Amino acid sequence: MYTLYYSPFACSFAVHTALEKCAAPYKLEKVDIYKHEHLHPQYLALNPNAQVPLLTRDETTITQASAIMLYLAEQHPESQLMPSIQSQDRAKAIETLFYLSNTVHPYFLRLFYPKRISEKHPDEVKKIGLEYIHQEFEKFNQQLSNQKYCVSNTIYAPDYYWLAMLNWAIHHKIDLSAYKHLNSYISRMRKQPEVQTVFEKEMRHLAA
Repeated sequence: MYTLYYSPFACSFAVHTALEKCAAPYKLEKVDIYKHEHLHPQYLALNPNAQVPLLTRDETTITQASAIMLYLAEQHPESQLMPSIQSQDRAKAIETLFYLSNTVHPYFLRLFYPKRISEKHPDEVKKIGLEYIHQEFEKFNQQLSNQKYCVSNTIYAPDYYWLAMLNWAIHHKIDLSAYKHLNSYISRMRKQPEVQTVFEKEMRHLAA
């Protein structure tokens, strides 16, 4: 059985949704980053990087949302979390997954933790971060004018990562009104059974 160490609606949301899509047995261990539980000695013993998500199964321990989702896709090819190795979409899905983790995700960190970049000018850091985020939304919105999801017309793991970050945008009241296709995408994603299940679970755990 898998164990997912996660914080509600952090980027671990993407991994949680991927696990649900796999239909593999798993249990959840909440690590509330807002209460700094990721800094507790017990958690640091498991993950010295002090981050979520962390996935374990038997003797296997793996961190980083994109890496975990690739691992799950390999362990459960029937779930179609990623395009098959023979598919032309495979390379695009891998590229997108790591673009989200290495490029788009850090833009949001400018909003959440601006003082990590500049103690003196946090507002400027947030402003620049928001500009970058809107640039990414504009590109993705244009992409969605030709396809339903971020790789093709099929949902893959990168879509769960996108949705995690779009949840942040909505929570932080970032204006999405200019992005017609992006809003339709959010509606489509939120109708998926695995997304609805995880959303309900994490809402309950957030309130706990």
